[in-house]
Amino acid sequence: MPFRTDDGQSLGELLLAQRPADGYRFEVRAGFVYDDPVSGRRYTVPARAPGAPLPDPGVPEPATHGVTDLASVPMWMWSFIASYGRQSAPAILHDELSLDAVDLGDRRAALVQRREDDRVFRTALREQRVPVLRSWLMWAWVAADRERQFGGAAGVLLLVQVIVGAIVVVGSSVAAFWNPWWLLALPAVALAAWPWAAAGLATLVLLLSGSLAVLGPLLALHLAALVPFRLVEALVEVLAGGDPRGVLRPTVAPPPERRDDG
Repeated sequence: MPFRTDDGQSLGELLLAQRPADGYRFEVRAGFVYDDPVSGRRYTVPARAPGAPLPDPGVPEPATHGVTDLASVPMWMWSFIASYGRQSAPAILHDELSLDAVDLGDRRAALVQRREDDRVFRTALREQRVPVLRSWLMWAWVAADRERQFGGAAGVLLLVQVIVGAIVVVGSSVAAFWNPWWLLALPAVALAAWPWAAAGLATLVLLLSGSLAVLGPLLALHLAALVPFRLVEALVEVLAGGDPRGVLRPTVAPPPERRDDG
């Protein structure tokens, strides 16, 4: 097994502490290591000291080593990819590597490091027997966030091209029912990714465009069912005298109401 405990044993369990008890962040209570079979490098995930304070859950999540939200999958996508499971150890590793990249304090250096770190994430997912398609999709979308965060103008351009490419794929596929010539737009989307080959990002652009085109309609259908349910939840919460904000992210309790002791 590529994931091991500090003393070299196969990683048989992940020791995490949910803090706060009604929050979505977890402290790593026992560190572990990962041996990357591609580079031969060993990566270490440290444990966080028990009892160390966490920030207020109501404020934006800080960059904190030894703290993870597991796989950062939005709640409304959990029916497609869970936030925990075989991907847990790779996700915790990736959280640590992402913080290391931010700690460099240099956008270009962080971008270079994150590209390798994201590859390590994908390799670790496969070694944990996460299915091929799911592994590549998880890699592609963390890579998209990397390019957004560190890629500057080129990163913005990449994301715009991905969105436009997905729209073209969906639109031309639908239009082809009336005129098959619209299918010629599909190779055009693939050719548009070629200029990114010099930066090693052509595969990423193609995967992002294709996955967004295929999953976008499925996500829209999923949201069409989820949003009304959340609205009903919120209405019931209001009628019961509760805080409707608590239905937006079920894994996080709404902040407690302040009391005026005066």
